[in-house]
Amino acid sequence: MHTPLRWRPLVVLALAGMVATSTVSTVTATAATAQSSAPTATINVWWVTNKPFDTVVWPPMISAFEKANPGDKVNLTIWPSSNGYKGKIALALASSSPPALFFSWGGGDLNTFVKSGVVQPFADPGQSNAGSPSWSKDFLASTLSSVTVGGKLYGMPILGTQPVFFFYNKAVFAKAGLSFPTTWAQLLSDIKTFNNDGIIPISLGNADEWEGLMFLEYLGDRYGGPQAFVNVENNVKGAWSQPALQEALGAIQTLVKDNAFETGYNAISYTTAATRALVEVGKAAMELMGSWDIASFYSEQPSMFTNGTLGVGAFPTVPGGKGNLGDLEGNLTSYSALAAHLSAAQTYVAEKFMESFTTPAYAKTEDSYGQVGIISGTSADLNVPPLGKYLVEVYNDVLKAPYFQYSWDQTLGEPRETPMVDNLWKIFQLTETPAQFAAVMNPYQ
Repeated sequence: MHTPLRWRPLVVLALAGMVATSTVSTVTATAATAQSSAPTATINVWWVTNKPFDTVVWPPMISAFEKANPGDKVNLTIWPSSNGYKGKIALALASSSPPALFFSWGGGDLNTFVKSGVVQPFADPGQSNAGSPSWSKDFLASTLSSVTVGGKLYGMPILGTQPVFFFYNKAVFAKAGLSFPTTWAQLLSDIKTFNNDGIIPISLGNADEWEGLMFLEYLGDRYGGPQAFVNVENNVKGAWSQPALQEALGAIQTLVKDNAFETGYNAISYTTAATRALVEVGKAAMELMGSWDIASFYSEQPSMFTNGTLGVGAFPTVPGGKGNLGDLEGNLTSYSALAAHLSAAQTYVAEKFMESFTTPAYAKTEDSYGQVGIISGTSADLNVPPLGKYLVEVYNDVLKAPYFQYSWDQTLGEPRETPMVDNLWKIFQLTETPAQFAAVMNPYQ
């Protein structure tokens, strides 16, 4: 959803053979149509992810592509997190030898690259339809909005959709005699009960600052509906002072004062997996996180799936709020973008390589590793035990969502992204008031 790729996927080595087979066959079938006179080139690829895509999924795809396309070479560099990535990709794109394909969250940063002329729109390989490739119809239309600039496509999805939910331990709720809360009043009441029982109500690691942003995104929507953030996005003067966002910031501080989070939450990073572990072992009741956590929970605690103790819940409604319980926040998906300043041969090879990511076979591979594939017509592949129940639920929630707000940090980009999350950290630390937050952020509007 946010600046770091919040994805620590499932590692199921038993599926490795299946993945290699499906991806190899997909690439080979694609490459079989290539003309012998097709240009050849070596391309560099910078992508952000973690296991198993970095080791089990993408390398076999690259090997198959290179075998089917003699003379072509794909050098993949994996960034395990976004720490340092954003600055280095910006410098690389401004150079004379950028990576041909690079990881992107779309939104504000991609718009900046488009304006700077350091990226180019996708086309079908060797074709002149730049910005309108034929594969655009292969994906759920809503997932392409954050990489569409001026009516042209500048990014291709390479992972599944990633909305944010509460993941909770049903056994912990049952022991406390509680059901998952659907209203703010119920949530605050549950927090009190859990504290009395010695249970952490909500595990949170906010050291990297994006983690806490999910609370502001949902509370902003629940109080003010979609328009609350639209005002910010559209640079409405004084948007951060609007009542909905002031109430949302105040509600976060209510959670802090009510001891909703574990001790030291602002110094704990999600990437350590410590916050998820608290839910897994029953020391915490719930965690607000992106749908990539489904695979992580399964990797670390598969018994939660076999015995059905992992629950998935929507962020509660608030009194008098304009938002809908079905509204979602999160990352539409993750993308690869195409650099400008490439040779014609490099552009051709990059676009040819990316064709493998548009197929039902690749969507099936994503599903098998806990991702919710967004290639049209592949939803039936989601319903495979033991993850199927959860993946189908996420897919259906995305389809039914009255509104799906793309992550605020990715939507806004710099210069607003950093001061927003820096000052939100202070809100969680109770060292800054909602009014002070607005005073810092309003000048950026």
